Amino acid sequence: MRDALDKVIFLSGTTRGGTLEGIGRAFAPVLQDLGVELVEVSLLDMNDLLDQLRGINFQSVRFVLSCVGMGMDLAIQKEGREVSLWQELGVPFITLHGDSPAYFFDRHVVRSSNFISLYAFAEQCELRRRLPNINGPIAVLPPIVLDEIPRDEIDIEAKKNGTLIFLKNGKNPNLIRGMWEAVMEPRPLRALLEIADQLEANLDDPASNQIDDVVMRYFESYGLDIENLRRLRLFFIAQLDDYLRAVKCTRMAEALMDFPVEIRGNNWDHVDFSKGKAKYIDDCDYVESIGLIRNSLGTIDMSANTGSMPHDRVMRAFGAKTLCLTNHGQTFFQDLPHRERLNFCFEKECLQTRVNDLLSNKAAAVEMGIEVSEAFKRLNPPERSFEKMLDYAAMAKLDQLSHRPGAMQDFFVWPPRLL
Repeated sequence: MRDALDKVIFLSGTTRGGTLEGIGRAFAPVLQDLGVELVEVSLLDMNDLLDQLRGINFQSVRFVLSCVGMGMDLAIQKEGREVSLWQELGVPFITLHGDSPAYFFDRHVVRSSNFISLYAFAEQCELRRRLPNINGPIAVLPPIVLDEIPRDEIDIEAKKNGTLIFLKNGKNPNLIRGMWEAVMEPRPLRALLEIADQLEANLDDPASNQIDDVVMRYFESYGLDIENLRRLRLFFIAQLDDYLRAVKCTRMAEALMDFPVEIRGNNWDHVDFSKGKAKYIDDCDYVESIGLIRNSLGTIDMSANTGSMPHDRVMRAFGAKTLCLTNHGQTFFQDLPHRERLNFCFEKECLQTRVNDLLSNKAAAVEMGIEVSEAFKRLNPPERSFEKMLDYAAMAKLDQLSHRPGAMQDFFVWPPRLL
């Protein structure tokens, strides 16, 4: 067993429903099992931040952890110039990304080998590899079961009497189209609308998992080479990705209206829930949803236009030993039991059939959720993800050494000045 340093610094901010903060805090138990303490430092007050950092012995810090690059660009003045705070402290910085680099590319820039970017989805990592400004490692992080409880703490009766919950913020796809039509010039507008129609007509096609390819092929079919129009590509990817998610979640909500399920999230004004059996609650809170998932019959989820890895909502369900119904085409489900009963396509009748089957036999649904969750954890032990973070941090620290390690060959010139 290697000699581990003591701490990982988790930089937290404020995100909708406290989601990214909640995910980061959920890492603490696994890190503790590896002999590492997770120390949270808030970015909300810069004066308080500096006071907290001054109180930390960075010799005992393995790495700094952040979501979506928060805090990555913090800098200090040194000898009349601005330098990275984290490089000056000599601590590797790992940022976790769970969304496409098309949305806020600047946060995906890898500034040096001291910065490591780990992606939750292989598709998004692949897109990032196609783009410039990569000066350090980027990779895919294995999935991590979140907010885990022991099996003997499961309240089986509460789950049998619970309901299916769909935790998802909504969005009106018609408003997105209207926005395009209000601001876009004719040719780009035509392209957006035609590609959107193509994707919407094939919601279960895995091609939508890499929208960049769809956009490139569209323009190639008109004899237009846009490979080096990277900002244009990112614009199209972000717009189409957002639109596609809006279409998918709206179709799901409409399909669920006929069932006594619970839909929780913001931005559902475009759906009339008054005429169905589904209960809508305008709420988005990570901490509150931990208990909701644990006492639910199961959860319903949709992927973020990805198929390689599970969304964090799936990981939270598996941590609660709870069934998760999600859409077809996700490769992580291939080796799990009951996958056909827990996958649906984006046709109304398909999702309704799956939901009806689960509601018709709640006891079986609860047991199925426990079995699938435990099988997933066996295949994806969470310590593997943190070992990967620790390994990358160790490699980055060596790469960043400003002097030759002591007691090594005196003819070995380190570091190279021109590299």
